Amino acid sequence: MENKTVTIKDVAKKAGVSVSTVSRAFNNYSDINPETREQILKIAEELGYKPNIIARSLSSNRNFRLGMLVEDYDLSGMLNPLVFEILMNFKNTATKLGYETVLLSTTSDVQKNEKLSKLFTDKQLDGMFIMGLKMTDEYYRELSQIDKPCVLYDININNPYVGCVGVDNTKGAFLAVEYLIKLGHKKIGFINGHKDAYVSYERLDGYFLAHNRYGLTVDNSLIEYADFTDKGAEEAVERLINRHRDVTAIFCASDIMAIGVVNRLNDLGYSIPDDISIIGFDGIYLSQCISPKITTVKQDTAKIGEAAANLLFNIIQGQRIGRVVIEPELLERESTKSV
Repeated sequence: MENKTVTIKDVAKKAGVSVSTVSRAFNNYSDINPETREQILKIAEELGYKPNIIARSLSSNRNFRLGMLVEDYDLSGMLNPLVFEILMNFKNTATKLGYETVLLSTTSDVQKNEKLSKLFTDKQLDGMFIMGLKMTDEYYRELSQIDKPCVLYDININNPYVGCVGVDNTKGAFLAVEYLIKLGHKKIGFINGHKDAYVSYERLDGYFLAHNRYGLTVDNSLIEYADFTDKGAEEAVERLINRHRDVTAIFCASDIMAIGVVNRLNDLGYSIPDDISIIGFDGIYLSQCISPKITTVKQDTAKIGEAAANLLFNIIQGQRIGRVVIEPELLERESTKSV
């Protein structure tokens, strides 16, 4: 049987609307009821209809293309399942909204010679979702004045054109440390990410907040910095336990680092969680693939990716929405126990 090419007329017929209404829905006209537009996009997806992006671009001032910019994605970014999951959810939602996506990479060095605004022009982008940016980067400074629609993951910048989406990092860190305190732990180490990451400061706030809430004094020598990698965490935990042999629990600012900590402590003869309890952050799939399964604070990657795409779409439409915060969730597993 010959496959029939699905047309815009097929979508209009099944949706019970005119061809003009379908066209206006795909071109993001503001006079389309959101529920009607969502129904049209859903039917188009079911039928396998894909609008001609080139034709839409010619009939409007937009390119219907969004950039997904990840810093150091060929090194640590795309090796992190969290980044990949968020990007895929962003891409899927962007597709439903009628946009194609382009994966882009950058480094701190590249940013010194190539402005972010030029990247918009060169790649013909209507908006950009940015992950992994450091607070010392040139793009971080440029974003405070840019007039192009952007959404940042886990970095909040005071600019009406720039939105932010991410988990409540302070609350998530608080939940992790509070959980350990309620298990009876009083000497809790903290392996944080690098000092150029916005999230590192927010998760440090949560670590301090939990200690203060339960009347415990923070010993700064219990805090180590790594680089959000397993290797960096392996070195950090060895420095930590060499100073504090009596530490009973360690909170890691990412699951990748928690995995590194567990592996290194196992090599050194420690039993997890009998000797030391370990808790991570992110809730990536790998955190339950090692033994013991790691207790962690989960980030909902589906909600984050979807929210990032919708937020960027709204900014492109002229709305000015600052920050979307996703609630974290504590997942109790095998790497923690009471003292």
